[in-house]
Amino acid sequence: MDYNEILKDISKGQAKPIYFLTGEEPYFIDSIMDEAEQSLVPVEQRDFNLQVVYGKDTPIKLILESCRQFPFMGDRKLILVKEAQDIKDWEVMDSYFKTPVPTTTLIIAYKNKKPDGRSAWVKTVKEKTVYFESKAIYDNHLPSFITSQASRYQLKLEPEAATLMAEYIGNDLSQIDNELQKLKVNIKPNEKITIDIITDQIGISKEYNIYELTKVISSRDKRKMYLIARNMAIYIKNNPLIPTIVTLFNHFVKIWLTKTNIQKSDAELMALLKIPFATFVKEYREAAKNYNNESILQAIHILKEYDLKSKGVDVHNVNPEDLFIEMMLKISQI
Repeated sequence: MDYNEILKDISKGQAKPIYFLTGEEPYFIDSIMDEAEQSLVPVEQRDFNLQVVYGKDTPIKLILESCRQFPFMGDRKLILVKEAQDIKDWEVMDSYFKTPVPTTTLIIAYKNKKPDGRSAWVKTVKEKTVYFESKAIYDNHLPSFITSQASRYQLKLEPEAATLMAEYIGNDLSQIDNELQKLKVNIKPNEKITIDIITDQIGISKEYNIYELTKVISSRDKRKMYLIARNMAIYIKNNPLIPTIVTLFNHFVKIWLTKTNIQKSDAELMALLKIPFATFVKEYREAAKNYNNESILQAIHILKEYDLKSKGVDVHNVNPEDLFIEMMLKISQI
């Protein structure tokens, strides 16, 4: 089962006996645990039928004993095991994984890593329970994730707004979710969420952010390029240099790919560039017209150079503000 299927079943009260949640992305695991806690046991029964335990503090035999107990004055007993990766003797649970008590729902959060798939108990878990691996979302999939997550809150984001959120927040999915919840509170129902709304609600500078910088780079507006860069440098803590360089590097790589595949259809370019929305294809086609092959390669070379400098290579005193301005001046002059 995938994340959305698990959430849907749990929200309807149709939970399976055992869920084993593992992987490197904590957000999906936490969301499933939170939904289970809110949906599976009525408030008035939680003192008796909801048990939250932590792996480092709870012997595995105590968890097994709790799983075998029947609910009191209710239909279901819910046991949430957090920090399950700290438990070393999971093999004790092997027989229970094979034949769980149907009135108990056991949800195990085994975060930040996966259990050893060679172990007998892990093979049992994969065969007999709902085994969910929570994988990190790649940066190029973040706008699509944001749009999908927004729809859960009945929010409609313009593609540019989702992209700006992705660029500004990065892959901190919990923060993304928090910002979307704020939008739900502050935005009227069915109101289209634009870049202006995002900048106002999240506190991003409307004119001086990485999204606006990539736009003026695409149009090759040198004056605005320098103006935005100078103002971003003033607030360099809000625009960390290394992630900014990575974003600009990816931007020029996409311009290069567009330039060298200009004959492809919009759909083919979307797949090649790994961009989530068709509206951005037009920008990359225009950018490809504004730069020749040599200038694109020069920009990529400059970005590689300053990526090293930002990490202290061949530089004694790294001043992010000065490096950023210096780098953008070079790019604007290619």
